[in-house]
Amino acid sequence: MPIVSLAQARSHVRVEADYPAEQLQGAISGSQDAAQAYLNRRIYEDANALALARSGYPTAVKAAALARDQALADAVFIEDGNERTATIRLSEIAYREAIAEAEACIHGVVANPSIFSAILLTLGHLYANRTDVVVGAQAVELPNGAKSLLRPYRRVMMP
Repeated sequence: MPIVSLAQARSHVRVEADYPAEQLQGAISGSQDAAQAYLNRRIYEDANALALARSGYPTAVKAAALARDQALADAVFIEDGNERTATIRLSEIAYREAIAEAEACIHGVVANPSIFSAILLTLGHLYANRTDVVVGAQAVELPNGAKSLLRPYRRVMMP
């Protein structure tokens, strides 16, 4: 569920109500995704949504373990050694990714004004700069940008 509504996004980037929604939806989703990636946790609109996500943790971990165990059991029947090794590695990677996603959910955070503002800042940047190239201007990162707003809520995950 997006933290920033389409109406809030339109107001922030100062476009009219008839501006195509699909042109803003990607930027809204990308802005929230970027904030979640930087925080290493999921962002929820309220405490109930966070509690619901946390309640699914045991099921998610169990499903990941079952999928890994099934893949490992199936790998026993693969005759080619390289293929068997690849299958085992893929099952471990899938398991670690599923656990990381479950961890990001249980360590989630309810959106607060700083997180909301950081998403809007990123949205404004994505709207104003629709390409990777800046022509005729010197580009610099603002000192009090989105990362500054998000940093206090960041969950640093060690490899």
